[in-house]
Amino acid sequence: MFFRPAACLALAGASLTSLPACTTAADVQTARLTVSEEQRPFVTVDEAKVAIVGASLIDGSGTASRDDQTILMENGKIAWVGKTADAPIDGHRRIDGRGATVIPGIVGMHDHLHRPGTPFTAFSSTRLWLAGGVTAVQTAGAAEAERELELARAIEEDGALGPEIFASAPYVTGPGGNGPMTKPKSEQEARAFVREWAAKGVSWFKLYRHTEPAIASAIINEAHRLGLRTTGHLCSISYGKAAEMGIDRVEHGLNAMADFVEGRSEGECVSNRAAIDALEMDDRRLIALVDTLVRNDVVVGSTLPIIESGYPARIHIDARSLDALSPDERARAEAAREAGRSITDEERKRTARYTKIAAFERLFAQRGGTLVTGPDPGRHIVPGYGNQRAAELLYEAGFTIPEVIRIMTANGAETLGAGDRIGRIAVGYEADIVLLEGNLVKDASAINRPRIVFSNGLGYDPTALARAASGQVGIR
Repeated sequence: MFFRPAACLALAGASLTSLPACTTAADVQTARLTVSEEQRPFVTVDEAKVAIVGASLIDGSGTASRDDQTILMENGKIAWVGKTADAPIDGHRRIDGRGATVIPGIVGMHDHLHRPGTPFTAFSSTRLWLAGGVTAVQTAGAAEAERELELARAIEEDGALGPEIFASAPYVTGPGGNGPMTKPKSEQEARAFVREWAAKGVSWFKLYRHTEPAIASAIINEAHRLGLRTTGHLCSISYGKAAEMGIDRVEHGLNAMADFVEGRSEGECVSNRAAIDALEMDDRRLIALVDTLVRNDVVVGSTLPIIESGYPARIHIDARSLDALSPDERARAEAAREAGRSITDEERKRTARYTKIAAFERLFAQRGGTLVTGPDPGRHIVPGYGNQRAAELLYEAGFTIPEVIRIMTANGAETLGAGDRIGRIAVGYEADIVLLEGNLVKDASAINRPRIVFSNGLGYDPTALARAASGQVGIR
């Protein structure tokens, strides 16, 4: 149950005597949604009935954009979608959508509440997610799991500022793995870990690079027994083996794939860089592996923004991200940008690896795989803007704009088990809607220009949200 702002507006057809006490005959048409004190500075639209009129619509289904569409929102839900000439707009606040594009709220699927050096980033992340059009996130691993759960509940139940959060348990790894992560010593201990965090309310478990196969299998099986899901940034376990175990998702696509490392034993984590460099997209082994993932319903988590950030020849740092970074992180980002202006021929050749990583994601989707995406914040990649960069990179990789939006919205929602209420612009869905300046099909950069971001019907000002987070990314 997600927090839905209450409205004083009675149901259609109710008599005046049945209206809530806060509503009179004179103000029925201006009833407003409840706005918390934390939300108030950023909300510009709080009417219970709102119409976005005359916009281009990309609804999240993957179908082509439709022009001159009107979307009606009532009490935090989508009530009507169709041609403007047919829209029953009377009684709604009208927002001019001509020349603009409407998409569903972005569902971020690798959107940590931490980054290197900063274990919990709630203040900046919640504001920048909404500023970037992100209305739901799956964190894909928690550094501060208890605090993450507390924040998710506060947003759901108390009107705290932020998108809907599908919380993660602490990371699981194995011998040689990162020190702060959980390292179960037995299958029994692994299963007990799952039960403990399931009882606390997490919905996902993440396996990290050094997890032992037997431990991974125990985590996956126990999570599934409890109706929960698993993902992995793998290394010690091949994708093929993980698919056999029943893992729900693998992160970072080709970048973390160990299946073709020569001489590697299952359970061993070694570098896969040479194997990726030698691999071609038409390799029969790769095609067979992709088909195995698809056959076993394994979702691939795309994280192209953080991967791109590791290649100086592709350095991409926009002014908005620089403004959001703390002084120390901004200095590092500016140094990286400067280094990217004088790269070597060897570095340019190495960048071909990024091209393969992006091409793998297109191949996976073409063969029927479900791709989801998130930025994996770190370096100069920040929440919200990183999600927008993911859209541009998927478009660059060969996906159409409607395909990109489906990956970023409906695919994520369906993977979360929430595809019946978020991730689409359709009647009955939650009013999570982004109004973008410009025609997104004609100009992919329009993804970076949200005018209003609606979350459960409340319309947020992206500029005000970004201003509040200025200089905060990376602050402890």
